[in-house]
Amino acid sequence: MSGGKIYKFVQTLQQRLQQQCKSGEKGIIFGFNSENNSCYCIGCINNHEEQNSIIEDIPPGNTLLGAYFLGSFDEDSIVDFCSELSKDKKSGKLLVYQFSENDEKEKILQFDIKSKKLTEYQIEIVDYQQALEPLIRIDLIVNFPLNLSFEDSAVTTNLPSIIEQSKSWIFQLDKSSFQLNNREEISQNKIENLYNEIEQFDELQDLQIPGNMKKKMIEKYQRQLRNQKSSVQFKLLGNSGDEKSNNQPDKLENNQNYNFDFEMKFAYLLPMQNNLQQLYKIFVNSSNKMLKSLEKYFSNKLEYPMKMPKVLNFFEPSNYTHIITTVYRDLDSPESYKQQRKLLHLKFRVPMSRPTFKLANSLEWQQDSLSLSSGKRLTNVHVGLKSDIKNGQCFLVQGKYSYYHYNQDNFNDSGWGCAYRSLQTIISWFQWQGYIDDHKVPTHKQIQQALIDVGDKPVEFLGSSRWIGSQEVCYVLNHLYGIESKIIFINSSNELLDKARDLIKHFSINGTPIMIGGGVLAHTIIGVDFNQSTGDVRFLVLDPHYLGDEDLNNIHKKGGCAWKPITFWDKNSFYNLCLPQIPDDF
Repeated sequence: MSGGKIYKFVQTLQQRLQQQCKSGEKGIIFGFNSENNSCYCIGCINNHEEQNSIIEDIPPGNTLLGAYFLGSFDEDSIVDFCSELSKDKKSGKLLVYQFSENDEKEKILQFDIKSKKLTEYQIEIVDYQQALEPLIRIDLIVNFPLNLSFEDSAVTTNLPSIIEQSKSWIFQLDKSSFQLNNREEISQNKIENLYNEIEQFDELQDLQIPGNMKKKMIEKYQRQLRNQKSSVQFKLLGNSGDEKSNNQPDKLENNQNYNFDFEMKFAYLLPMQNNLQQLYKIFVNSSNKMLKSLEKYFSNKLEYPMKMPKVLNFFEPSNYTHIITTVYRDLDSPESYKQQRKLLHLKFRVPMSRPTFKLANSLEWQQDSLSLSSGKRLTNVHVGLKSDIKNGQCFLVQGKYSYYHYNQDNFNDSGWGCAYRSLQTIISWFQWQGYIDDHKVPTHKQIQQALIDVGDKPVEFLGSSRWIGSQEVCYVLNHLYGIESKIIFINSSNELLDKARDLIKHFSINGTPIMIGGGVLAHTIIGVDFNQSTGDVRFLVLDPHYLGDEDLNNIHKKGGCAWKPITFWDKNSFYNLCLPQIPDDF
């Protein structure tokens, strides 16, 4: 192996190949080349289609690095598949990853393209965070005027013309005068040098200072961006229509003409050492591929009304360490929507144990939505807080949530709205994880209406300032979203110690926030730290009674989120705990 490639295999990819082992399955492994002759293997694609097709599905910026084989494959079958994959190459190497579920053993080989020989090899298993180190996030927004004409069974579009134009598109770097095109003189500049082209900073916008001082400050901010590996954004230069064309319809009807700007957003993770000519080709090729996909959709789909397709990006680094960009069609059909998600799970071998490719999981949705009313709500405010338990086992909420508390959105619910806020936090968790596609968290009034609808409250409850408890939280979750919950009753807060293992099991399996209510107080439990030897326990509590601005330091200082002992709750009151269960959904 001396002098050969160093294959760094992401641990989560190894786990997905082993945990979902289907005998007789094969596919490709992709990733990127880094410095020092290293190759990071970050993803795989199932060979459910022709080889040419799966190679084309490799996310932009990545390349074919090898193949995987699950179950029993003889050497001839492996050689044949690798030869087919590399038929356009005269020399080079491919990594071969084998795993057999029967003996739970993995075997690593290297395929020599020229000699067609297999030799034993080694890989280095690395954490996904290490694989992300050489990469930076680059976003691209493409707006173009789309013309569609529907007449009975005929569809006319300007997409062929747009596809031809895309070959010479020019892209503008955000907050910069720099333009990316196909000129050869920029070909050797590296992606990391883009930071030196960014010149517009909000901090300097209205600052009246000498030119040489401003230049030094710009260079300082550029270094900061580089050190932080901040994402950069490009936009297609000057190809959008006029203001009248910006109203994109939700659905398309027969015997109608449409002219509007269609937006495609792309996200990429690319090595900083790549040159700008490679970046330009990635922009053009991925845009071109998506345009052709849209052209195919409009030419084949002739059922009206037609739902506008959406271009979406997905990225969950702790699960799959690469961005997946796709176009969803027929979103008004639940079955079609589900089938498209299923195909992505199967293609990239992502477990179907929970939502991963729903609209709510997309990067666009998570950036542009869940801003809700204020747009300033904080998420995961518990990060960084440490329990004082020694040698305890810590079990936390899994995923992201938004923190809801008293008096947000200029609505005064101080003294009665704590359970409503806890419920809103829980609902936001299901939204962030993709179990709920609806962007909006219900208001107090909508929660009250749901309780009236299920027959739990009288009509006069609507618009009141009356408290609700854990049981009502369960009713609302079930009525509005079909989410089931488990209820735990305790006669005193002292009994929480006996229930610590139940809460640990809940966070391990479901990972959802827990609402606890008693007396006229409600809180949200998002973690447990438990020392089984001593019986010491602490609960990580989100306090909906917090009054203050959306400042993390202030929230921690005032106890809006903190580790609490059992004595935090009244030992003379009984409590109900609502433990929302995750649906069987992907």
